[in-house]
Order: sequence, then structure tokens, then C-alpha cells
Amino acid sequence: MAAKNRKRWLIIGAAVLVLLVVIVLVLYFVVFRDTATPVESGDVGATLVTGAGQPGDYGLYRYTTTGYQTTDALAGGRHDYPAETFMTIQPGGCGTLVRWQALEERWEEWDFCADGSLATRRTYNEWFQIGNLDVWTCSPPVPTRGDPGEAGTGTCLRAASGNAEAAEDALRYEVIGHETLMVDGEQVETLHVQATSTGSGGTVMSRTIDIWTLPGTHLIVRQTVESTSATQSRLGMVNAYEEYELNLVSLLPSS
Repeated sequence: MAAKNRKRWLIIGAAVLVLLVVIVLVLYFVVFRDTATPVESGDVGATLVTGAGQPGDYGLYRYTTTGYQTTDALAGGRHDYPAETFMTIQPGGCGTLVRWQALEERWEEWDFCADGSLATRRTYNEWFQIGNLDVWTCSPPVPTRGDPGEAGTGTCLRAASGNAEAAEDALRYEVIGHETLMVDGEQVETLHVQATSTGSGGTVMSRTIDIWTLPGTHLIVRQTVESTSATQSRLGMVNAYEEYELNLVSLLPSS
């Protein structure tokens, strides 16, 4: 009798173990399946307003792209960026909205005022089908332009929402100088600005962005980014890393 009971419990234990394994596999491969979905130009999630077709006009711009982002959430993940990504320039709340679309799961946009100062930055990341939108409000707006050698500083805040704590981002923009780059076989004079970002509070962040723009416009000719962050989220403390480089394919917007 004891042997039969032992056998019965062994069978029940094995069945429970198999069930647990199945549940874990379903959660990992279905419920929390991670994706990195490239987008086509027609899929870019922004209202597109085409201008007169001059460099820096409203429209969509194409960029050759290298880079990736990683996270240590759950079992960890990595999103490699496609060879081509898109940026749009369109009317914004304060003046001009510039939006970079890397993946369906990764985009970022900046709302600039008429004087070039940054009013708002919004970043979207999606890992394991859990999306996270951060809205950073800069009040007053942070200066991002000037003559070579000048610098602008300011602070942007993210309000607490859901499980996300309030956070503060200290920004510094330094104008490095004028530099000549090649775009589609043409020499283009650009203004090189370096931005450094240091976050505290619910998100501890360190970010360095080098931006080469066409003077007098918001058109980014080249951009490099390296960023590390640690954020308190629904999954606990999540560490992330991102690096990428964008190079403009053509000075003219696509319609």
C-alpha cells in the first residue's frame, strides 16, 4: 500500500512539474515574448506635413542606422536597430516636433520652440510586450542653440505615474562648432552640438548625444548616442543600455 501511495505521489509530482514547465514556457514565449519590429516609411506613427521640398522642411527623412539597446529585465533582451530608420519634422506644441522612429517598440520625439529651445521630450520603449512612455517637461525650455563655445543648461521633469516614480533630468547643451559632412556625395556645413543628460530620482541616467544639424533648421544630419539608465518599473529595477548612430541619406524630405 505504501509503495502504491509513493508511486501515486511521484506521478502527481511529475505532472505538477510538467505543468509548471509548460506555464513558464507559455509566459516566456507567448505572454512575455519580446519583439523588435522594423517599420516602413508609411508606418511611421506621426502626422506628416510635407513642406515645399527644401532641406529642413516638414516631412520624412531617411537615415542609415547602426546601433542597439539592451535590458536586463526578465531574462534580458536586445533590440538591434534596422539599417534604415526614419525621422519626421512637423509642427509641434511649442513650434517644431522632431520624431525618430527606430522600431515599432522604440521611438523618441523632441518639441522645440521657435528659438530652438527644448520644451518637451517623449521616449517610448517596449520590452516583452510591456510599453513604457516617459514624458519629460522642460520648464523653462532648455536652450539648445548658440554660437561655437556657448552652452545652455536646464532641467526637465517626469511626473510620477503608475509604478514610475518622479524623476529629474539635468541637461547641458554645448555648441562645439561648424563641421563639414558628406550627404549623398555633397559637402554640407553643419553645426555640431553635444548634449549631456544626467537623470536622478526614479530614473538614474547618464546620456551623451552628439548632434550635427543643418544651420537654421531642425534637420539632423548626423547623430550619435550612448546612454545608460536604471529605472524602477513594474518589473523591479531595470537596467538599460543604448547606443546608435544616424546618418542622413538625403537633404530633401520624402513625400
